[in-house]
Amino acid sequence: MEPTAAQGALVARGIGVHFEGLRALEAVDLQLSRGEILGLIGPNGAGKTTLVNVLSGYQKPSEGKVGIDGAETAAWQPHNFARNGLARTFQAARLFAELTVLENVEMPGVGIGLSRTSARTRAEEILTGLGLSGRMSVKASALSYGEERLVGLARALALSPKFLLLDEPAAGLSPQEAQELMRQIASVRDRFGCGVLLIEHNMQVIMRLCDRVQVLARGRTIAVGSPAEVRASAAVRQAYLGASDDTGTAIAGKAEAPAAVSEELLALDRLVVDYGSVRALSGVSLSVRKGEFVAVIGPNGAGKSTLLAAITGLVKPKSGAIRYDGRPLAGEPSRRVRDGIALVPEGRRILSNLTVEENLRVGETVKRGDSRAAERFEHMLERFPVLRARLKGYAGRLSGGEQQQLAIARALLSGPRLLLLDEPSLGLAPLMIEQVYETLAALSAEGLTILLMEQNANRALLAGDRAYVLRHGAVELEGATTSLRVDPAFDRAYFGFDTREGVATH
Repeated sequence: MEPTAAQGALVARGIGVHFEGLRALEAVDLQLSRGEILGLIGPNGAGKTTLVNVLSGYQKPSEGKVGIDGAETAAWQPHNFARNGLARTFQAARLFAELTVLENVEMPGVGIGLSRTSARTRAEEILTGLGLSGRMSVKASALSYGEERLVGLARALALSPKFLLLDEPAAGLSPQEAQELMRQIASVRDRFGCGVLLIEHNMQVIMRLCDRVQVLARGRTIAVGSPAEVRASAAVRQAYLGASDDTGTAIAGKAEAPAAVSEELLALDRLVVDYGSVRALSGVSLSVRKGEFVAVIGPNGAGKSTLLAAITGLVKPKSGAIRYDGRPLAGEPSRRVRDGIALVPEGRRILSNLTVEENLRVGETVKRGDSRAAERFEHMLERFPVLRARLKGYAGRLSGGEQQQLAIARALLSGPRLLLLDEPSLGLAPLMIEQVYETLAALSAEGLTILLMEQNANRALLAGDRAYVLRHGAVELEGATTSLRVDPAFDRAYFGFDTREGVATH
C-alpha cells in the first residue's frame, strides 16, 4: 500500500536513514490508525527516535515515504505537520518556564492559526480534562515533574491532533504517576479519537495500554503484534537480552568466582540520586570484591549510567554512601582516577581528531613519570594488535569494534584497580561483541576487578561472577550469574512482567 492511499492513518513505507555509512533505519514500515494506541519499543540504539523524527518531519529519510491522511509529506516544512494533524511530545517537556501553564498551552493553538480567544478556550478545556484546572495561572517553573509531563501532553493536544507521538512520557515518573498517565493517555485516545504512537521503556505501560506493539532492533522491525504476541517473541527477548547460550557454559578463559571471603573493594549503601524532581536511583546497594567481575544489567533507562556517574563523581548523590577500599569515596572525578578507578564510557568517547597513539597517551597521563610507563604501553599494544597497526592513524577512522578496544586500552593505561564499563556492546556487531568480552575475560582472569553496566544481559551473565538486575532505579534481583541465568524470577525483574505467563507486575 502506498502512503498516499491510506486515509485515516499515519503511514511509513520502506523508511531508511543513513548517516555517513551508518544505517540507522533500514526498510521500516509503520502504520498508525485513528483511535489506536501503537507502542514502539526496542533496546538502546534501535532507531526509535530516528523513526519518530522522520514521521514528524525533523529528519528527511534517505529512502521511503511518509503519508498523513493520504497526503505525502516529503515536501512539507516542519510546521506543515502540526497544521495537518500531527503532534509530538519530547523526552523533556521543554516548557516556557516564565509563562503560566495556560499561556504554555495557548501558544500551540495560536501557532496553527487560531485566534487568541479560541486558543485560550481550547487550552482551558484541555487542562481541565487533564485535571490541571487549578494550576492554569501557575508559572511552569513551579510545576512538579509529573505536572510538567501533563502540561507537555496538553500542549500537544492544543494542536487538535489526528496523530499524537509521545516520546518517553513516563520517564522519571513514580509508579503512581505512571498509572495516572496511562489513564490520561487512554482518555485522550477516547476523547479526541486520535491515533497515539507511544515510545516508552516502561514495559508495564506498553503492555497494559497498547493495542499493538512494534519492536525495532538495529534499525529494523523485528516484531509487530499484540502485547501478548510481543511478550512471547523469542526475537524480542534476544534483542533486549542478547543471544542466549543453551549450554550454560561460561566464556573461554573465565576464572572461577572469587571466594566469598574476598576483601570488598567497592560498596554502595542505599544510594539515592535525583535529577531535579526526577529520582534516578532509589536506595541502590551493591558490592564488588577484589578480583571480582560484577555485572549490573537492566533495560535502557534503568539507571545504570547514573550509577556509574555517581561512582566516578560526575553526579552527587542525594543520600547514601560509597566506599572504596574501606573508606568513603569523595573528591573530584580526577581524584577517582588517581585512586585507581578507570571508566570506559558509553559510546566510547574517543578523541576522533587525534591519532590512536595520542588517545592512548591521554590514558597514561596519570602515570607520567612511572618507570614502567613504556613497558605498560608496549604491553597494551601486544594485547590490542589492531591498535599497533593503526597507531599513527586518526582514531575517528577506526571501526566501532576497534574504537571500543581503543577505549578499553586507554582506560587500562591509567593502571586501574577497578575498571568500570558502560554498555561496551552497544552498537557493535556480534563478532565484535565477542572480541570485547574475550578481552574482559582475560583481564578478569589476571585479577582485575571489573564492574560492568550492560543491556546485553545474556552476554553479561556469561561473563560475570555475580550480577544485579536494575529496573526503574532500584535493584530488583541479585545473585551469582550461574543462578540468575536459570532463575524464573529474572524476566520479572528485568522487564517487569513474566514473559511466559504474560502477567505484568508493579
